Amino acid sequence: MEVVNFVNGKTELYGILGDPIEHTKSPFIHNTLFKQFNINAIYIPIHVNEVCLENVINGLKAQNISGFNVTVPHKKSIIKYLDDISHDALLMGAVNTVKNIQGRLKGYNTDAEGFVRDFKEGLDTNFKDKRVMILGAGGTARALAVKLASEGIEHLTLVNRTEENAKNITELIKNNYGGIASYMLPDSTKLFDQMSQSHIIINTTPAGMSTYLDSTPFNIDYVFDKNQVVYDVVYSPEKTKFLLQAESYGCKTRNGFGMLINQGVSAFEIWTGNIVPRQMAIELLNKIIKMKDFPK
Repeated sequence: MEVVNFVNGKTELYGILGDPIEHTKSPFIHNTLFKQFNINAIYIPIHVNEVCLENVINGLKAQNISGFNVTVPHKKSIIKYLDDISHDALLMGAVNTVKNIQGRLKGYNTDAEGFVRDFKEGLDTNFKDKRVMILGAGGTARALAVKLASEGIEHLTLVNRTEENAKNITELIKNNYGGIASYMLPDSTKLFDQMSQSHIIINTTPAGMSTYLDSTPFNIDYVFDKNQVVYDVVYSPEKTKFLLQAESYGCKTRNGFGMLINQGVSAFEIWTGNIVPRQMAIELLNKIIKMKDFPK
């Protein structure tokens, strides 16, 4: 019998809260990083339904948990149970990472940071003075809009079927970063004109996922310029119909899997203060892709 000694009285506890939670790859990411950096810690999935969320947070705080991630459906509702929240997360209206700082729980949002990190590293470009179009106006679009505005983009165009959602994000950006944002509906006659002026186009809708496999955002047959960069936050399948359309025009493209890994890396860095080298993050990404139960 082998004696298991990697958990002891000094082991720090981390985890992820969500409902459902069975699919998460976060334990693999963080337990691998803890081992790589020789940190005495363990990361576990914690199934939490909305009714129990407050009690669970109070229990984790009493347990002196070191930190945890938050996934659907709790990214917004958890805010009212935290002691502090970062400025970016407040603007984004969502928290996916929580750190215990001397008994106080502080919320952060690393989703957008993960996106920016993956975009810059994977596509070898940045956002300064770029014109960007975001398709969709949900929680992910809001987080990316705030982050991109802080990165110094020239202009942001939001495209969404529900005008109210797009308008709310546009007003949020205008109130905090100036008049650099606008929105339009997908059936606007000016859509392709605005699109042709965009350097970067980002899909944040679920179009192209397994349940919407043959769909593109708003079911549009897009016409791209070969000099445009196209990003889809969907990572399964590896190439959505939207990305395949962009590639057919010669565009640089990237899916959202690197965003998933890098938001986890950013959370790890917030918790531990350790910086994860780019090559280590790439190796971690490749290992997860090779996992047997990773969705192709």
